[in-house]
Amino acid sequence: MANRNGVALSLVSLALAFVLFASSQINAQVDPSIAKVSPYCVTAMDKPFCSEVVKVADTWQEAITEVLSETIMQTKLAEPIMASLLRTLSPSDAKLRDNIGTGCKKSYNDALETLKEVEELLKTGDKTKSANTKISSAMSRLDDCEDEFKKVQMPIEFATFYKGSKKLLSTCLAVERTRPDLLN
Repeated sequence: MANRNGVALSLVSLALAFVLFASSQINAQVDPSIAKVSPYCVTAMDKPFCSEVVKVADTWQEAITEVLSETIMQTKLAEPIMASLLRTLSPSDAKLRDNIGTGCKKSYNDALETLKEVEELLKTGDKTKSANTKISSAMSRLDDCEDEFKKVQMPIEFATFYKGSKKLLSTCLAVERTRPDLLN
């Protein structure tokens, strides 16, 4: 049991380190007033972050694939991180802990499945142009997880992870909006 807690805590630490490192590196190295904004990030709320995520992309397809892959990877980390953090709630909150765990697990799993659908849509050209709607749906599913924390404050570690997940989804939306066939 102690080993499982150690592994879960390591996953929490790894995810937080990734989010914090990425944010600090981007904030430390990029002055938004002089930074070159990627053409795929013109509608992003955090243009330097978006530009960093898609910096290796030469085409829109590469940009959306890169940001979508990062977002899927982040979303997959939610379950072990949440499990670890829920163990920190007091035993008297067992029912609340179970409700939060079940609700957030479902929210992140639904978001993950939706993002995988987007991935498939984009591989086949997204002829129905529904990727944007699906990415928005994934973001709403994460909001459902946040709603689970109405009776207890979201642990700071998970709040940081949650905000990072939302930031990546927002970046996905921004890059998707620059899709060439939507701009013509």
